[in-house]
Amino acid sequence: MRVIGLDPSLRATGWVVVEDRRVIGWGVIRTRGDLKTSLLKIRDEMRKILENYYPERAVMEAIIYNKNPKIAILLGAVRGVLLVLFGDFGLEITEVPPSRLKLAATRRGRASKHQVAHVLKLAYGLNEDVPDHVSDALAAAHYILK
Repeated sequence: MRVIGLDPSLRATGWVVVEDRRVIGWGVIRTRGDLKTSLLKIRDEMRKILENYYPERAVMEAIIYNKNPKIAILLGAVRGVLLVLFGDFGLEITEVPPSRLKLAATRRGRASKHQVAHVLKLAYGLNEDVPDHVSDALAAAHYILK
């Protein structure tokens, strides 16, 4: 099964595509500028990724409540763009809270980002360092594949 995992963020949305427990593509969509420009870039770049990899399933780290309402609203806008785009491709996105992703990867719901990244790097045979946003996206994909 081919799965795309996502770590949504306005400035750095991490993504990874995994098939048969093998990473076949990953990256970070980086944006600058106003909200409209950033959302359009996320939409356009993610469309290219979907057209290139055609995943069968999609999963993303759930957006948790943020103490800063402005950040929560911005993350909600990113989530909305992703939900609509994936809907256009006939894919539903499963959203999973960060603690469940950590639990699935390390058997500890309070594991550090470093611990999660280390375990997943070994499990998927990644020889290169990947950004935190990609590690978070890989944790999401791993959750579905586990």
